[in-house]
Amino acid sequence: MAINYVKKNSGLFDQKVTQETLTSLIETPNVNWVGAKSFEVTTLTTSGFKNHSRNKGFNTGTFGNDKETYTLGFDRDIEFYVDTMDVDETNEDLAAAKISNTFITEQSGPEVDAYRFSKMATAAIENGKTDSEVLTVENVYSKIKAAILPIRKYKPQNIVVYVSSETMDLLERSKEFTRNITNQNVGVTALESRITSIDGVLLVEVWDIDRFATKFDFTEGFVKAADGLDINFLVVAKPAVIAKAKHNAVFLFAPGQHTGGDGYLYQNRLYHDLFILKQQKDGLYVSTKPAPTEG
Repeated sequence: MAINYVKKNSGLFDQKVTQETLTSLIETPNVNWVGAKSFEVTTLTTSGFKNHSRNKGFNTGTFGNDKETYTLGFDRDIEFYVDTMDVDETNEDLAAAKISNTFITEQSGPEVDAYRFSKMATAAIENGKTDSEVLTVENVYSKIKAAILPIRKYKPQNIVVYVSSETMDLLERSKEFTRNITNQNVGVTALESRITSIDGVLLVEVWDIDRFATKFDFTEGFVKAADGLDINFLVVAKPAVIAKAKHNAVFLFAPGQHTGGDGYLYQNRLYHDLFILKQQKDGLYVSTKPAPTEG
């Protein structure tokens, strides 16, 4: 671990540019954990109508209340210890607040997205709701429309389509629909050509592609797995998933408040998961780039 002690500090930092957490859009508002690591979801079923016989009575139907258990399985933590003199002699570059902000911005938030994107993409692939394809300006609009169509039953306002920046670039230059650009301003003009929705379905651009893949290695932070595929776009019906953190504990101990030494101790634990409901797994679709060929 390298620490750069202060010589002349301009107060400038060269940080990785990251995008805000995007899957907060599909976060489940309330989940009743009640102290357990698992929860049950009930599926009620009934049989349908039968032909009525006028010389008999009513036909007997059947019903059921099947239960599916979902168990949390993604429990993450980290701690950072900074000696008091290291804080002082770096002109507070290593102040706990700055370390915390950097960790949440560059590691925690992006990892949550990476985990959720990959889990939804994997579920879509396992359910056969996927295609490995090369998108172009000639087909991108039709591909996205075709992917949304069977999921529209969840209602457009309940659907989010996450698209890579490359896909968004193709979509705004698509040759499958026409557009007119009229400049009615005098002076400076701002041109916005990004497509933010299709037929009432929200489109969200993912320009931080490091988090947009089908599989990751979470040994330390998150890194796209060797067999992970880049995602073109991911269609998500919000009612089809449960995404929620059960526990997020953040602690900051000043010197003297812990027994680990003369320094500041920052700890963060995040216990969360995302589940795809069994009866609504058709609410996901993923388009991926083809796997790279060897040689």
